Amino acid sequence: MKYIFATTVMMSAFIALPANASEATVAAGKKLVETQCQQCHDNAIYTRKNSIIQSLPELKARVEFCENANNKHWADSQINQVVDYLNSAFYKYPAK
Repeated sequence: MKYIFATTVMMSAFIALPANASEATVAAGKKLVETQCQQCHDNAIYTRKNSIIQSLPELKARVEFCENANNKHWADSQINQVVDYLNSAFYKYPAK
């Protein structure tokens, strides 16, 4: 029974990831959000009903805007990690 539960949980986590996002990428993005983004706001901003983010390109543009506005100097890979994490955890837009 424990094996079936563990397998189900693992498969659910895998299915929830965008097609191009690995678990490591999402984990790295989560760490950046927790250590950098949450200095200004909490996760409630990602789930508000009047979200200004309506697509994956808009999400990436917003992450880039915030990164620039806060002088984070992230590499493109870090921006993509944050986008992949936010999309997999909150937005659920289809990967392109």
